[in-house]
Amino acid sequence: MIAKEVQPVLVALPRGGVNLVEARHHNLTDDPHLFFVHYWAVGNAVSLAKAIRRAVDTTNVVRMPGGAA
Repeated sequence: MIAKEVQPVLVALPRGGVNLVEARHHNLTDDPHLFFVHYWAVGNAVSLAKAIRRAVDTTNVVRMPGGAA
């Protein structure tokens, strides 16, 4: 995700019971900076998948043709 998408994801994950381990960017020269989130959660798989989906939906992700709705 890009910088402006980080904060909404960091808010959405804990709301869904998903713990943030770290948020970081790996490259110093990419433009825009791409950030990665490492997370940890234990619980009902469907509930956690929905929580992660809500976090992803706060980003400007482009769905692939034929991907899940």
